[in-house]
Amino acid sequence: MSQTKHQQILSFIEDLAVGSKVSVRFIARELDVSEGTAYRAIKEAENKGFVRSIPKVGTIRIEGVKERQIEDLTLREVSQIVEGMVLCGAETLDHSPNKFIIAAMELDAMERYLEEEGLCIVGNRHDAQLYALNQGSPLLITGGFEPQQDVIDLARQKNLAVIESPYDTFAVTTMINRALYDRLIEKELVLVEDIMVKDVHYLTTKATVQDWYELAQKTSHSRFPVVDEEMIVVGIITAVDLAGADMKTSVVDVMNSKPYVVGRDDSVTHVSRIMVWEGWEIAAVVEQGKLIGIISLQDVIEAYQQVQKQPQFGETVDNLILSGFRYLEDSENLTIEGEITQFMINEFGSASVGVLVTVMNMAGYIALRKQYRLDAITENFTLYQLQPLAVGTQVRITAKLLLVSKKHSNIEIDVYAEDSLVAKGLMSARMGHK
Repeated sequence: MSQTKHQQILSFIEDLAVGSKVSVRFIARELDVSEGTAYRAIKEAENKGFVRSIPKVGTIRIEGVKERQIEDLTLREVSQIVEGMVLCGAETLDHSPNKFIIAAMELDAMERYLEEEGLCIVGNRHDAQLYALNQGSPLLITGGFEPQQDVIDLARQKNLAVIESPYDTFAVTTMINRALYDRLIEKELVLVEDIMVKDVHYLTTKATVQDWYELAQKTSHSRFPVVDEEMIVVGIITAVDLAGADMKTSVVDVMNSKPYVVGRDDSVTHVSRIMVWEGWEIAAVVEQGKLIGIISLQDVIEAYQQVQKQPQFGETVDNLILSGFRYLEDSENLTIEGEITQFMINEFGSASVGVLVTVMNMAGYIALRKQYRLDAITENFTLYQLQPLAVGTQVRITAKLLLVSKKHSNIEIDVYAEDSLVAKGLMSARMGHK
């Protein structure tokens, strides 16, 4: 598939030489797009780290920072954090120190801590300043003390930065620690756009079962989105849908006409939960209804597992609670099964009421989604807890749809430990629209 205008602009900006000036009018003229489209793409490029807006200069293409670790701080950022003055080495400020060393020891003891490109935080100790520079470490001088001229000369000779901060060493280290902590706990989401396949194999509404077999043989895939003449997704077709169908049968007659579609900005954690629990093997990625990509269950699970390994990535309470539950085949009702974990208990060692309601409420939500492809907003939830649930208890939760109308639904939810009923809930919800 061809790239969207937005993607074309981002690719164009990324291919520009570092230092090139980027403007809305330039992009609009070069790529024949509206200034609004160009502006949005430039803003996204700035967020991705391809460009930077510099006062009185404009927007400039810069070296990408995609490979930087989340906890990295550049010398430039350090100088801004501590409100420092750069005395020399301004051309090295985009370097990231690989460690921070506080020079609060004798010179012979400093030797085993100092290393090249490790930022040395030091007060007015002239000997320590020279020693650190000789070891290849840039300096952050605290307390507002000005270094002697031989320190500046040595730093220039070795092309190392010297930054002077008005704050004392304790304040400076506190500021840096706080910045590192804030950087680490930033909650960053992996989006569908990050993992989707853009080169999509699909069938049109004019295709037949024979066309499906030919495409399946060519691609070694068995699941494809079905689109109309305007690339609007109208269905998903799989090998199961074709069972017993004649080769000349239209794919429209056998496809699932209620496909699972997602947007490029949907989070992978949310999509993974829906796909696993509702049994979707693929999801079509759409923009204004038109097909722009596709994701498979395998891609989503791998991305979700990778996210869980990264401490800087956030997770919702719902996902933490529900990650240990699995969907069970049940021809009549929606049933999930899982274990009461340490994360789910209260101070008395049993499953907390809030956690129990969360799991039961989500079971009801999934029941609606699975059978009717409807979204819902919980209006009321009544819980009857018959007995406490200890850590390690295996529970089975069943959601039974009692009433589903255009505007409201009532769902009965039972919780079993082994074969004993331990909790019962009644959920009423207001229906949404997919």
